[in-house]
Amino acid sequence: GDLETHAATCGFAEVTCTHAGCGATVERRDLKAHAGTCEWRLVKCPKRCGKRVPRGKLEKHKVGECVKRMVECEECGTKRKAEAGDEHWKRHCPERKVG
Repeated sequence: GDLETHAATCGFAEVTCTHAGCGATVERRDLKAHAGTCEWRLVKCPKRCGKRVPRGKLEKHKVGECVKRMVECEECGTKRKAEAGDEHWKRHCPERKVG
């Protein structure tokens, strides 16, 4: 009874972080603080692409994976969102050689 209840709620008991990929073991009383700084906690991309990525991989996502990141045309230097794909090259790039 009482021992089981205590064990399930004891602040000094070791618990594992619930964020996929983390696996850190902390005292239950410290779990909330850990969760706030956990590199594996999913956060929304601030560029509003709709993705949720682990906090520790957010920078990599923003600069190399996010479809809302700005990319530069290798031919003319025009900047556009990555989600535009090769539309710029096909229709708008002044450096595109036709025919």
